[in-house]
Amino acid sequence: MKRIGLIILLTCAYTLAATASDPVKEDTVVIEFGERSKMVIYAETQEDLKDLEDYDINAMIGELNQSIDSTSSDTEEISIINESDKYRKDTNTEVDEDISTKPLSYYGDDSYDDDDRYERRYNRDDYGSRFDDYDDSDYVRVDRRRSSRGRGTYGTFEMELGMNNWLENGSFPDNNNAAYAVKPWGSWYVGIGGAYHTRIAGPLKLKWGGNMTWYNWKMENTSVRITKTDAETTFVEDPNINGKKSKLAATYVNASLMPMLEFNSRSRNRGWNWSKYRNRGFRIGAGMYAGYRIDSWTKIKYSDNGDNKKDKDKGNYYLNNFRYGVKAQVGFRGMDLFFNYDLNDVFATGRGPELQAISFGFIL
Repeated sequence: MKRIGLIILLTCAYTLAATASDPVKEDTVVIEFGERSKMVIYAETQEDLKDLEDYDINAMIGELNQSIDSTSSDTEEISIINESDKYRKDTNTEVDEDISTKPLSYYGDDSYDDDDRYERRYNRDDYGSRFDDYDDSDYVRVDRRRSSRGRGTYGTFEMELGMNNWLENGSFPDNNNAAYAVKPWGSWYVGIGGAYHTRIAGPLKLKWGGNMTWYNWKMENTSVRITKTDAETTFVEDPNINGKKSKLAATYVNASLMPMLEFNSRSRNRGWNWSKYRNRGFRIGAGMYAGYRIDSWTKIKYSDNGDNKKDKDKGNYYLNNFRYGVKAQVGFRGMDLFFNYDLNDVFATGRGPELQAISFGFIL
């Protein structure tokens, strides 16, 4: 057969008599089993639902499985019962004639188009289900259309918010009182984008996607001017100003690929989701990323002879156009932490200090 998602609609006895003034109360029971399977029991009233106790459910499912196994793989519909009274535990119980002639059916993987015989009744999206339409004949209409991203794939919107710095020979430049030492607080790192999560096997998933990120390296010495000369980018303190803020900023577009272990994951619902994770358990992963610089600039705010001034200059400042590195992520429930480390230098070789960028923070 095609991918087996066994959907069973068990229709019990309808109410024998109902007054026109009494509203009909519908009850639906959804039983989840396996990873993407559901059993849906629909009844007009609670009394009808109680009548289900008179039926041998195991016998129904057993015969349904036998019928599925004996049919061709392209069969769209299988009806196994013409008389539902056959499965009553107490055969002496009187049954409404209309009910006993309704078959129990299984519909295959092919979706139905708009001109089929099934009438839309109401939507089941509140259940997070793929089984969305029921008609007055108590047949189930199944939408089996699969996402083009493949089985077990869903998307998430993500925002990274944290701080960035850079390392020189494995240590922070402020250890040597360098002019390009970065002030940790205020050197914000921001990333906005999305990711897809594709199940590989068990808890192993592949997280892949892209985003746009902003580096902001704020200088510890607020009087440092960042200047691009004909040979290199320099960081020089200006003794003639009273500096308030000095920074170098850069914007990148990135792609990433990260294997992750996601425990207690729920992958029934496909498509795009604004919530970060359907997974409410522990997760951890590590992977690679690569990016391309699309903008960069410097800004310095200072006071000169009592006048507040701001200089902002755009330029490449000999920054490497490409960046690539390793990324780690760990999370539990709704909290995730990330750490990025650029393997290549921030500046082109010989055009500035030999620095590797790092960033870390939260995934919102």
